[in-house]
Amino acid sequence: MTNEELQELARRIAGIIENRGWVPAPVRPPASRPSAGDLPAWAGASQDLGDVAPGKASGASTRHRPAYHAVTAASRGAAAGRAPSPLPGGTGGPTTGPLRGMEVPVAISNRHIHICREKFETLFGVDASPDLDRAISQPGQFAAKQKVRVVGPRGSIEGVRIVGPLRDHTQVELAASDCRKLGIAAPVRDSGVVQGSAGLKLEGPAGSVELSHGAIIAAGHLHLSPKDSERLGLKDGQRVDILAGKGARSATLHGFLVRCGPTHSTEVHVDTDEAHALGLSTGDMVAVVGKPSKTPQKKGNRRDLVTERDVSAFASRGEQLTDGGRYILTPAARDRAKALGIWRG
Repeated sequence: MTNEELQELARRIAGIIENRGWVPAPVRPPASRPSAGDLPAWAGASQDLGDVAPGKASGASTRHRPAYHAVTAASRGAAAGRAPSPLPGGTGGPTTGPLRGMEVPVAISNRHIHICREKFETLFGVDASPDLDRAISQPGQFAAKQKVRVVGPRGSIEGVRIVGPLRDHTQVELAASDCRKLGIAAPVRDSGVVQGSAGLKLEGPAGSVELSHGAIIAAGHLHLSPKDSERLGLKDGQRVDILAGKGARSATLHGFLVRCGPTHSTEVHVDTDEAHALGLSTGDMVAVVGKPSKTPQKKGNRRDLVTERDVSAFASRGEQLTDGGRYILTPAARDRAKALGIWRG
């Protein structure tokens, strides 16, 4: 500045002081506790600074930092385990991700009975046959019109449906809650594995049948059509894990047996107790996850040896052990099974 300009500036400042008392200046307001979206104008987070630090990329935000309300929404979302709200210059993800793995529909399996001709005729009369009520999803199978009363030591269940066609053995498939009502200790088994399982009584209009074994809690399993078996790369007899449910009730269910072939339609079967625990309905999608494992193949009538160390695993699955069953038990294993309450000698 020239001397003339400095003298003019000094003159103006002296005039202001003489007339007003002091030079006016910005005064920072006292600090307060701002609410979301209501930050004071002097706060840096609310100021647009595009003229100072403009965005270089096309479409990028020109804010120096996100506005207060966006930061609040993002931090609360992260704390709640959700994807954050979109921030300036960014995008937000979905709050609920899709199921991982290969998806298949689920079917809820209610209590039912597969039965041989001899026992069916005892219950419903000589030369009687199951009458079709409605077809079910698995090819060739149907819900019959005939129902029976299932009786256990502590209770009974009316109207348990027969599923046709007739089979070469009798198998009563129940949920764990059904077993508690009946007062029986049915093991968790793959369909068809009934040796050493629980016994009960069936009552029909023409007679009754005492079963020494045949009642099981059917283990979850995966039916696959030939086309879907090829698509998913799974084979009959393998075991897979299933991711089911949503949100806080989602869970991974382990060791589902794969059933493949022309008599199978693709769906996962779980019982009513499992469905209630996971919040599932028939038609919901579940996912096959992890790598498939093999089911050990049995040769002839060979029975596996069970030691004391193995018994805890049987107890955790709810499976019962007995003499003459599918396993040979060491004396220590038998004592351990008795101690855990799963021995049916």
